[in-house]
Amino acid sequence: MSTPRPGSAPLPPMPSRRAALQRARTVLVTGVAGGTGTTTVAALLADAVGGRLGVVVQATDHSGGELAARLPALEPATSRVTVHDMGAHLGPAAALAATPENCLVVVGRATADGVADVRAALASIAHEPDPTLLGRSVVVLVDRAAKPTTVDPRPVHETGVAAVFVLRADRSLARPGRIEVAGLGRPAVTTMSELLAALGW
Repeated sequence: MSTPRPGSAPLPPMPSRRAALQRARTVLVTGVAGGTGTTTVAALLADAVGGRLGVVVQATDHSGGELAARLPALEPATSRVTVHDMGAHLGPAAALAATPENCLVVVGRATADGVADVRAALASIAHEPDPTLLGRSVVVLVDRAAKPTTVDPRPVHETGVAAVFVLRADRSLARPGRIEVAGLGRPAVTTMSELLAALGW
C-alpha cells in the first residue's frame, strides 16, 4: 500500500460567502492624537467593507465624535463585522484588538512629526498586550495639505506593521458632514481598496 506523499492531501474548502459574512470580526480604528482623521477613516472603512461584502457593517463611536454624521449612509447593520472609532485611545484599542481575528488601524498625520508620533505610539504597544498585534496592524497617514505632502513612511514600516498607506487630501473628505463617496477622487478610492486588501478583504 502506497503512503501519501507529504503535502498531497486535498486543500480544505474555501469558506462560503455566507460563512464569511456571519464571522464576527472587529476592526478598531484609533488615532495617535485628536484631529488626525480617525473618524473619517473609520467612516470610509465601514462603507468600504460593507460594499466589499455586500452588507451593512456595525459602526460604533467610542470617541464621542461624529462618526454617525460622517458615515456615507445610515442603515441597520446586517452583519457581525464591526468597525469601532476609538478616537485617540490607542491603549484601549490595542487591548480590544488583541484577539487574533481582530485588527488595528492606527491613524496619524502625513507629516514628519506625524510619522514620529505614530512610531512612538506603536512602540508603546509593541510587546503588550499582544506581541503579534503590530503584524496585524495597519497605519493610515492622513494628508490634508492642498498639495500632496512628501512623507517617508519607512520609520513606520520598520516597526513591523502589516502595511502603511497615505490617504491624500480629497474635496469630498474636506467637507463637513456625510461623506459623499461617489465624489471621492481616484487616489482615495485606490487607498481604501488597498487598505481592505491589507486587512484581508
